[in-house]
Parts: sequence; structure tokens; C-alpha cells
Amino acid sequence: MRKRDDEERGKTMQAIVYHGSRQLTLAELDVPKPGPGEALVRVQAVGVCGSELEGYLGHSSVRKAPLVMGHEFCGVIEGLGPGASGFLIGDRVIANPLVSCGTCDRCRIGKGNICRQRQIIGIHRPGAFAEYVSVPAANLHAAPAGLDAGVASLAEPLAVCIHALKLGMRPFEDAVIFGAGPIGLLTLQAGLAMGARRLLVVDRQPERLAFAETLGAEIATPDRLEEACERVFPGGADTFIDCVGVQATREQAIRLVNPGGSVILVGLGQDESLLPMNHAVRQEISLIGSYTYSDADFAQAAALLARGSITGRNWMTACSLSEAPRVFADLADGTARFSKYVLIPSEGAR
Repeated sequence: MRKRDDEERGKTMQAIVYHGSRQLTLAELDVPKPGPGEALVRVQAVGVCGSELEGYLGHSSVRKAPLVMGHEFCGVIEGLGPGASGFLIGDRVIANPLVSCGTCDRCRIGKGNICRQRQIIGIHRPGAFAEYVSVPAANLHAAPAGLDAGVASLAEPLAVCIHALKLGMRPFEDAVIFGAGPIGLLTLQAGLAMGARRLLVVDRQPERLAFAETLGAEIATPDRLEEACERVFPGGADTFIDCVGVQATREQAIRLVNPGGSVILVGLGQDESLLPMNHAVRQEISLIGSYTYSDADFAQAAALLARGSITGRNWMTACSLSEAPRVFADLADGTARFSKYVLIPSEGAR
């Protein structure tokens, strides 16, 4: 069953368009037409990612204006392009926004997340800060039944966290997590679900640390981190996970991790950092870059959400698509009340 082309022709939708540093506008755009193998998804909820905040501030080298961002989303299939299979119109889905080529040497060894020709919805293709988005049907997963659309949209960032943990943290291990933003809080919850004993979360903002403590973490500010590590981990910690990605967090992680330990680098806050590399060499510290996820990581994220193992309660909120400019401004200025914002596009195209 497919919508005829003439049914979609001429319809418009609302979308948030990025025009440059601190410039977002609500615009009227044509509803995209799904191409071969693609599905047209009506967006029910789309999360605001920290990487998109960096893009909003003009710090992203890959987000080029004008652009409709948005890659963490849940929605309903409204149309199918030629050859699209696996889903029907009306199915509720979550989307893996990473589109790999499937043929390069990285894809052939199962590492599609570092595909040499990879594209990401919301970066290289129009994203989900809109009422509708076109997505390769092969990138869709069934949304967990009965799950709130905003919570379901957490599948993508949760997959990022699962991938990072699997790269560098052993089961039942202690770890330190830099950042109590959405990725840090999801890493905390995923780590606990994967059997971590004690997790220490580090952040400058008391409100965010309070969220982490509620979710089961030990907490510390950066200036008290060494003292907190001695208290929580008398034998030190073998794993540090940096969900911030700036000079200070990268350096502190390298200096405080146990000899022979691992620093998992997730955050993309700064492109370049001057780091104590001789210390890293002499202490045999492993620096592990972690980028996006595999299909298996994404499926595991959906399973954790379906089980109810992950919550956005207290630290996550929803708002309308038209409120996006204000939300981004508040996040950039440090005045936002919540760690995670999910945008809810209005129903249907006009």
C-alpha cells in the first residue's frame, strides 16, 4: 500500500532551519518525497542533541547552513518509495540516522559506523526538526509498543552510550563519567544496566549533578574530583568516559585513570586539545575514540527502552517545534532547566 505521488504533491510542512551561528527559523517547506527504498516518516518526537547545539553555535565543521537538523526521532510511516520493504504505512518506528554505503572496506568488516562514505540524517541529508522526514527503510526499527514517543527518541543517543561502554568498560567495573548532560545521564543508566558497580558522574552544574544522583550515581564537581575518586574508588578507576570532549575533561581523565586503564572519548566539544601524551605512554593508558554505534547497539538500545530500564523522568522535557529557537538559546546560555529537550512537531502537513 502506497500513497500516490499526487497525494503528496503540493503539501507543505513546518521545519526548523539552521542558517548559521545562533540562527534558527521556523520555515514552511515542501514535504519530502520518499525516493527508492525510502520511507516518509511523520515525526512524533525529535530530540535535541549536544552536537546540534555545537552546530547552532557555529562550532560544527560538518553542519553547513542552510540545514534542517535533527537525528534522534520517533514517528509513523506515512508513505513508501519504490522498493521500500519491511514496514507498512501506519507502522510506528525509530530511525538509525547513520546511512552507510555497505560496500567499502569498513562496512565489509561490520564497521558501518565508520563507513568511508557515511552520511547522517540531519547533517548530510535533511533531518527531523520537521513534521516529515524521508529515511531509508533499511534504517528503521519498530518502536517499542506502548512507549512514549519522546522516550522512544532516546534510542539513538542511548545507542551511542552502549557502543562506548562496550568498547572500553568490562562487566561489573567501576567508572568515572564526565558530563551530566543527556549522553552522560544515558551512559550512567546504560552502565548500571550492564552491571557496573559504582559510577561517578562529574559536572559543573549542581542541577545536572542532582539528576545523576537521583539515577544512582556518585557525584562530584571537577575541582573535587580527585578527592571524590579517593573516597568512591579507593583503588582508583580503570575506566573514564568523557562525554564532554574539551581540553579540561580529556586531560583530567588521562591524569586520574589508573595505570593501564582506558579513557573512552565520546564528547566532541573541541576539535583539538593539548594533552599529556608522555604520561599516557608511560602509564600505558588506552585512548579509545567512540563514534555512533552499530546496528546491534541500536537494537540493544531499543530493547533497554522497551524493558523500562531507561528513564527521562525529571531531566527531560518536551516542547513544540516552534519553541526550538528559544530552547537552543537557553541551552547555549546555560539557562535551560532540563538536560534533554524533545521537540514535538504539530500533527500533519497543511
